[in-house]
Amino acid sequence: MSSQNNVVTMNSEAVLMNKLSEPETIAQLITLLDNLEKFNELFSVIEQFISRSPEMADSINRLILALREELPKNNFISNLKKSVDTLMRIQNLINTEEFKKIEETLLNERTLKLVSNLCSSVSEAASKENYNVSGSSGIFVLLKELTNPEIQPAIHFVLNFAKIFSKELKNA
Repeated sequence: MSSQNNVVTMNSEAVLMNKLSEPETIAQLITLLDNLEKFNELFSVIEQFISRSPEMADSINRLILALREELPKNNFISNLKKSVDTLMRIQNLINTEEFKKIEETLLNERTLKLVSNLCSSVSEAASKENYNVSGSSGIFVLLKELTNPEIQPAIHFVLNFAKIFSKELKNA
């Protein structure tokens, strides 16, 4: 029987030596040896993780219990549902044709620039205005300023706006 064991062992060693002498196996072994330190670190991290798993499971269980206890008190679920309902109503509004028309009118480059200029003008005028000055501006001061070339574009804008807005009010 021992002669049979020797034959099996010799055949196994020969197969192993043949496999180890293949260029592909040699390349794989070199790569494995080059990365051996990284593999050891990886296995060490995995071992540490596994050793802490009961601790982590306990922490997760405590967290779940705390959430089960606190969620009903804070109405978190009902508040979340209300928020989702509100978002759905907003989405429905955004999908309407009326909103798309408003969006086309208001969110174009020309309108945004006009609103930006309006805000800048209001802000600058407010910063220049001295509200503590007593006295009044009379009709003659107003008439004189109407001919001022710097304010002519604003006067034309206000007049055009008034005409167009009046037409819209009649059609509404």
